[in-house]
Parts: sequence; structure tokens; C-alpha cells
Amino acid sequence: MDEIIKLTNELRQSLMNLPEIKEFLKLKELYESNQDLAEMRLNIARLTKDGKDVEKKNLLDIYNSHPLVVNYNATKEEVYRILETIKNIIDE
Repeated sequence: MDEIIKLTNELRQSLMNLPEIKEFLKLKELYESNQDLAEMRLNIARLTKDGKDVEKKNLLDIYNSHPLVVNYNATKEEVYRILETIKNIIDE
């Protein structure tokens, strides 16, 4: 069991050193701390609750075209592909 934990820690460290992972983590922090985006998410939720579909769609379009959201989503997809590849290797 100790060997599995050791290998898991090594894998984690290797992943954390990948430029894609570093970029994702940096963008994630910026994404989560951006007040404009947080306010838009709250407004989108409020518009959803109020049933204002047209306004919600317009705000979602603005939100989804924000450069930080675009970059965050792109790097998130890259990280998912990397993790999926590792999962497939482990499953073999």
C-alpha cells in the first residue's frame, strides 16, 4: 500500500508541474476572484429564478465571451483531456 501512495504522490507532483495544469490553476484563481464575473453569475441565477429567459440568454452570451471565461474553459478542457488519458492508461 505504501508503494501505491508513493506512486500517487509522484503522479500528483508530475501533474502539478505540467504547464497546462499551472495555467489552469492560475486562471481558476483569477476566474473565482473576479468580482465582475461573480456579479454576472449572481444576475444569471436571479434571471433564471425570475424566468427572464431573454435577459438571461443575453447576459450568458456576454459572460461566456469574457476573455477570462473563454481561457478558463479552454484550459479546463485541456486538463480534463490529460486526466482522461491518465485514467485510460490506468484502466488498461
